[in-house]
Amino acid sequence: MKKVLIAVTPGLSQGEGRYYTSAAYFDALEACGAIPVLVSMKPEESDFEEVAKRVDGFLFSGGNDVSPDEYGQNMRIGCGEVQPERDRAELGYFRAAVRLDRPVLAICRGIQLINVAAGGTLYQDIPGEYRAEDGAARLLHSQHSPANVATQYVNVSKPSRLYGFVKEERIMVNSHHHQAVDRVGEGFVVTARADDGIIECIEKTDMSFCVGVQWHPEHLWQKDPKQKAIFEAFVKACRGE
Repeated sequence: MKKVLIAVTPGLSQGEGRYYTSAAYFDALEACGAIPVLVSMKPEESDFEEVAKRVDGFLFSGGNDVSPDEYGQNMRIGCGEVQPERDRAELGYFRAAVRLDRPVLAICRGIQLINVAAGGTLYQDIPGEYRAEDGAARLLHSQHSPANVATQYVNVSKPSRLYGFVKEERIMVNSHHHQAVDRVGEGFVVTARADDGIIECIEKTDMSFCVGVQWHPEHLWQKDPKQKAIFEAFVKACRGE
C-alpha cells in the first residue's frame, strides 16, 4: 500500500524561535499509513503551491487564535494570543490546497482557519459572545479533563462525509477551544453541531476531501474506532481512493 506524504502545520513559538506540535497527530497519521512532515511557517509566496504540488494532503493543526484582522474585526475581550505569521502561512497553504484539490483535514484551530480563508467569521470568545440556540444550556467547550477523555456529544448530519466516516448521528468528543465558527465561509456546509448549537464540523463539498472538526480526534483514535475512521478516510483520500 502506498504511503502518502502529508504536510502538518506546526505552532510557532516566537519567543523561543521553534516550531512545535503534538506527537498525537503524527501517531494517528502513521497508524493509517501516512508519512507526516512539518512545513515552514515562514514560507515565500511561491512556496505555497510548490509544497502543495509535492505533498498528498494537508493537516491543519490546533493552536493559538486566528487574528480577527483576517476576518475584518477588531480584537475583543476574550480573544487570546494571535500570530499573524502563522495565519499568513496557513492561509497560503490552504488556498494552494484548494487550487490543486489536495485533501485537507483541519482540527480545532484548523477548522477556524479554513473557515476564515473562505470569508467566514469566528466567535472570538464563546463565553463572552455566544448565546445557545433555543434556550439550550451552554456547554463547557474548554474542558478541564485530560485530552483523551470525551466530555460532550456532537450531533452529526446525515448524509455527510463525517457521517460516512463515523456511521452514527451522535458521537462523544473531547473539547478544547474557546473560539468557534460563526458565519460559515463560502463553499462550506455545516455537518455537525454540539447540543448548544456550536458548529463542530464543516465540509467543503467541491473538493475531493476537505473536512474541519472542532474537537481533537488525534487524542481519541486509539480507543474510539469512530475517531480513527476520520484519519483513515483522510489518508485514503490522500492516496486518491
